[in-house]
Amino acid sequence: MSHYDDEAQVEELKKWWKENRAPLIAGLVLGLSGIVGWQYWQSFEARRSAEASQMFETLKLAANQNKVGETRAIVEKLKSEYARTPYAASGALLAARLAADRKDWKIAGEELQWVDDHARDDGIRQIARLRQARVLWQMGKPEDALKRIPAVPEAGFEPLYDELRGDIKLAQGDRLAAREAYQKALSGAAAANRELIQRKLDDLADVAAAS
Repeated sequence: MSHYDDEAQVEELKKWWKENRAPLIAGLVLGLSGIVGWQYWQSFEARRSAEASQMFETLKLAANQNKVGETRAIVEKLKSEYARTPYAASGALLAARLAADRKDWKIAGEELQWVDDHARDDGIRQIARLRQARVLWQMGKPEDALKRIPAVPEAGFEPLYDELRGDIKLAQGDRLAAREAYQKALSGAAAANRELIQRKLDDLADVAAAS
């Protein structure tokens, strides 16, 4: 390659750079901005999650000490300021349980509805729906409770819903439907729950004999 060829290539490169430097620089700036923005967002989310985690630990301590007002305040802050974190849904579930312990079914139902509406994890939403059905039953609304039981529950939740259906049907006096529901629940129940469901079935032995 001659000296003149080198000069021609340099001139072509200069010309190309002059024509393309603006979009290249803009693209580089945008790319770096995107990286910096993503890193900032990741850092922000991590910091928010850490704050919510600390608040949730404070919430559990207040709950253990039966500080109703403090627990309510913490849960409301988690829901309003940290709703994107899993700790908000966990806090609302805890608040619902505490309300149910006090037989405050209205508050329990509201907290569970919030979880159902806002939780980002489907498993947590399923837990909320199951507990909503139980709360409705406790409120004397068995038909509404049964409507909360999905026709095709998520995998793993079928035995829990079937057992609840059995409990409700038994309370309504439909012993045959209760037995059928308990049988379905028993077939897929976890080992820890099988003994209790079996006892419920044993209590309906007369239904089995009659049928």
